[in-house]
Amino acid sequence: MNEGEYQRRISYRLLLTTLWATLLLLAVQAIGGWASQSLTLLAESLHTLVDGFSTVLSLVAVTSPQRQMGREVWGHGRAEVAGTLILCAFLGFTGVSLLLIALRQLLSGLTGGATPFPVAIDSAVLRFTAAMVILNVALGIYASYQARSLSSQALKLNTRHFLADAWLSIVMVGVLLAIWQGQRWLDPLFALVLLPLVGRSLWRVLNEQLPMLLRPTAIAPEAISHIATQVEGVTRCTRIRSRGMVGRQVWIEIHLVLHPEFVESAEIIGEQIDAQLRHRYGPLRTQVWVESARPYQDAFMEPGMPNYLPPSSNGGGSDWG
Repeated sequence: MNEGEYQRRISYRLLLTTLWATLLLLAVQAIGGWASQSLTLLAESLHTLVDGFSTVLSLVAVTSPQRQMGREVWGHGRAEVAGTLILCAFLGFTGVSLLLIALRQLLSGLTGGATPFPVAIDSAVLRFTAAMVILNVALGIYASYQARSLSSQALKLNTRHFLADAWLSIVMVGVLLAIWQGQRWLDPLFALVLLPLVGRSLWRVLNEQLPMLLRPTAIAPEAISHIATQVEGVTRCTRIRSRGMVGRQVWIEIHLVLHPEFVESAEIIGEQIDAQLRHRYGPLRTQVWVESARPYQDAFMEPGMPNYLPPSSNGGGSDWG
């Protein structure tokens, strides 16, 4: 098993474990919130749903068939688009409904209405919710540590999104404790605080992670060809493909035609091209296919067959195909 495959497998297992823990927390919050009529738990369950969506996007990244070199160059399909639209519609409808209910409860409390705050937090729900929040935060911290050691962009994005709002889950547990002790007015008030933050969390996922699932060309082929042909020995650069997002992670595949005198230096030429591309565009992975421009073929090669370099790494994240 090569290093890229090992990193992908570990990232996949961590993300899958995170997804199951998130879904369990979501079930506890949704069922507990519905049973206790807690707007805080229901609003937080929407936030947890966004966390689960973020984890699913990262899992798609890790398992994407377009990822040919073990790094996060992600594919894009109808499932991601449909899932995003359904999630946005559900969050919009549910969020507005909870917002109206919370405002009605607060208005009823201010006007002295009968039982304005019907929430009744059970001690078992409180304990189970607190335990699941602690478990998820601990898992997020561990996954963040592993993301740095594995250099996994998918894992980094997911853990960064989760840990950015981990404090909110901890505050929610404190609010639930206060509601359990009789401060019921905090339930609709904290729900009003949570709902806009759910929208912010969803926007962060759509802005940071969803664009990484797009497949459009990341860098203009003409720009890559111009850089490659500036290196001595390169006569042509053809069949150029690039995927990903400039500044984060880009995968580039190019086919080089070298002058016959420079065929033996193909790996050095590939490293020079990779260094110039990384200097210009930031983190990337390059896969270079090389053939000679000589008018004849080796005796043991079929006509038209290119000379391929064995896969290796130059320490900067490049593969030579």
